[in-house]
Amino acid sequence: MASRWVPAALAAAALVVAGCGGDDDGASTAPPPPVTTAPAPEPEPEAEPLPEGEVEQQEGGAGDEVPMAVPARLRIDGTSVRPRQVSVPAFFTIRVIGVSADGEPHRVEFQGGAVDVPAGGRASFDVEGLRDGSYPVTIDGREGAATIVTGVEPGP
Repeated sequence: MASRWVPAALAAAALVVAGCGGDDDGASTAPPPPVTTAPAPEPEPEAEPLPEGEVEQQEGGAGDEVPMAVPARLRIDGTSVRPRQVSVPAFFTIRVIGVSADGEPHRVEFQGGAVDVPAGGRASFDVEGLRDGSYPVTIDGREGAATIVTGVEPGP
């Protein structure tokens, strides 16, 4: 009876050993998949400078070349202006913003730029960046009604 089990046990052992892999990792005779490479991307064309005043038509649209403007907000209430001094970094474009807090119209002038603030409204204009220094703001004809200081961290 024991002799019938011996051939069956040997056959089972052979299957187990063959299934374990051993040194021969069971490589098939199928050829390896072909290696494919994607074509190299074409270089992007160099951007040509736009004529002055022309709107950009390239990807990204107009506006991505506009410099950042640092706000200098002045709240006008009669003859009072708050804050009296605004600090901005040097050489940044300054957006001077006049706000009528008293319901009256006002005129704000700074470094050659000017704007008429409507009654109860607001208006702004930009001034190209300035060197380090302290610059007076004229409001309703009062020179030095406020001051913009450049060359420091932004803030009131």
